[in-house]
Amino acid sequence: MPDIHVRTARLSEAPTILNLVRESMSSYCKDSGIPDSYIEATSESLETVEDAISSGVVFVALSDGDDILGTCRLYIRPRREFTEDLSSAKGKLSSRLAYFARFAVWDTWRSRGIGNYLLSHCETFAKETHCSHILLHTALSNKGMVSYYNARGFSLLTSDSSRGYERGLFGKRLK
Repeated sequence: MPDIHVRTARLSEAPTILNLVRESMSSYCKDSGIPDSYIEATSESLETVEDAISSGVVFVALSDGDDILGTCRLYIRPRREFTEDLSSAKGKLSSRLAYFARFAVWDTWRSRGIGNYLLSHCETFAKETHCSHILLHTALSNKGMVSYYNARGFSLLTSDSSRGYERGLFGKRLK
């Protein structure tokens, strides 16, 4: 296992991140039993990735040789932006919440802890920016991802099928 470190993505890495997200989200759709067209990340443009990198919300997990192994985005948002019912969130919600998205690890690097490094980095970042909770969505049909998040302390807060498939909003209180 290589030495893994996480940092903010660089603009020059946008093409690699775009390809990584597309590959990973295609696998996610297959594992979830939903069409690729239901997930906007599968058709994201290079410009969109570059904009996200420029705004500082994209992180990458790198090997000791600086090869990108995984990526994610973490959006710090005011609580009022979340229209879903957050009443079942454990602990008092602050005015700032973190939203974890575009979680992707190259298929050949899965199940090696890369995602754990990314998620842990994002939780630390969210705490440092005074967020009380980290939130995310995932397809409820993707039992592997649901189990992954549950094992890391996330709880299902609410679900909906507004995007054509049953997806859950999961949350975790940051301590």
